[in-house]
Amino acid sequence: MHRTVVGVNPSDRRHPGRAPRARRAWPGAATLAPWLFLAAAACERAPEIEPPPPDTVGDIAEAVQPLPASVVESEVRYELAPALVALERAVPRTFGDINTRLSVAGNRRVHIAFAARRSPFTISVDSQRVTIASVVEYEGRGWYKPVIGPEVSAACGTGNVEKPRARVRLESTIHLQQSWSLAARTRVTRVAPYSTETRDKCAVTIFRIDVTDRVMKATREVLEKQVRTLDRALAEVNTKARFERWWRDISRPIRLTDSVYLTVNPRNVQLGKVTVDSGFAVAHVRLEALPRIDTGHRPNDFVLFTPLPPLRSGPLEGKGLRVSLEAMFGYDVATAMVRKALAGRTFERGGRSIRIRDVSLTGIGGGRVALGVRFDGDARGVVYLTGTPRYDNAADQLVIPDLDYDLYTASLLVKGLAFLGDERLRDLLRQNTRFPLQGQLDRLRALAVKGMNRNLAEGVLLIASLDEVRNVGVRATRTALVARADAGGTLQLQIARPVSATRPRPSRRAAPRVR
Repeated sequence: MHRTVVGVNPSDRRHPGRAPRARRAWPGAATLAPWLFLAAAACERAPEIEPPPPDTVGDIAEAVQPLPASVVESEVRYELAPALVALERAVPRTFGDINTRLSVAGNRRVHIAFAARRSPFTISVDSQRVTIASVVEYEGRGWYKPVIGPEVSAACGTGNVEKPRARVRLESTIHLQQSWSLAARTRVTRVAPYSTETRDKCAVTIFRIDVTDRVMKATREVLEKQVRTLDRALAEVNTKARFERWWRDISRPIRLTDSVYLTVNPRNVQLGKVTVDSGFAVAHVRLEALPRIDTGHRPNDFVLFTPLPPLRSGPLEGKGLRVSLEAMFGYDVATAMVRKALAGRTFERGGRSIRIRDVSLTGIGGGRVALGVRFDGDARGVVYLTGTPRYDNAADQLVIPDLDYDLYTASLLVKGLAFLGDERLRDLLRQNTRFPLQGQLDRLRALAVKGMNRNLAEGVLLIASLDEVRNVGVRATRTALVARADAGGTLQLQIARPVSATRPRPSRRAAPRVR
């Protein structure tokens, strides 16, 4: 007869030697419902991923390729009028006396007299040569005592007739020496009749006496005694002191805006040609310099000041202006740009989708950045990608072409969330983690141009232009993204402080001093 053992687990029937287990009491329907709900909820809950952030390292030292030396064109003006005044004072306006007889060598029977008046000196400059010119008008008389008979005489240019004329020209070569002192050498290059017309010869032909040659010789003698006056006047111009003031003026930092300064950093000087403009001798000077735009505290003047170097005669290195521009982007600014491009975007793959809630960009050292992406949907949490920023010249944007999942994130994705590691999601993040730089650098260039066009000091004008930004590079530090570029252009200094003259000391015969 078959019997059923109560309380014996039916499964134990297959193991007769095993002691029967007590039967569990199943809960009632009311007790079962909450457990079933929690189990269903647990099955439906999206998987989460929370990897640690990427490790940080120290910033790498920046290897900056130095820019070529810049050449700053400058014009230093010297007023020529004081030196001309010194010569005017030294050379008499009139010389000779029509009533004073002068003997003629080789002929005791002949005597002559003349009186001359010169016009004011005029001045011109050709390269480094100063030309001083004047016109002399004169009158002459000759006397002849024959062996028999009374003395007779004849004259030219006396009374109300046109006077003979002569051209006078002096040339002075001016140059700056290595010691920055001004040197000049003046000589009389021409004293000759103004023209070949009869009016401009004074020949008393009846006596075969030519007063013209005598007047020319006397005029040359007067001038040659006084030309050293001009040389001394020019040599006493205190050029070195003026250049030292000018050197300090251009060495001082130029404030472009808050915490942004331009320093010219001059180092060598070369003198070009000397020209004239509206009564000024213009020395065209070229500076070899290393302009730089610094951020932060104002650079120390005394650190920037260097002694005025000797004047160079050889060619300078470099051409035009080359200045480095540096723009710093805080990661808060960079994050805001990337957030605008990515936040709210949805990614679908294999029937699953996630929505990007937020992103953040940070520096992790070693020239690299980390992009944190927080998301929800069929999976939730955060993932980290790292990469090295670069500048895309064609797109004019900062990009991170090697952006890829960090090691910690990648290891967790392999354990069950592989769909988040899909290349298409990574490429979506790469394509949108970018922002333009040229606009920022162009604004810095415009700021530099505005700041550089100014009066550095009284009579010292700085004129600058900068062309488009070139050679853009990007470097990531732990605190900011640094964009660096260089711009070419021109930089000129115009120095127009006049030189004044003082009167000569009455107790000495020295030339008037010119300051």
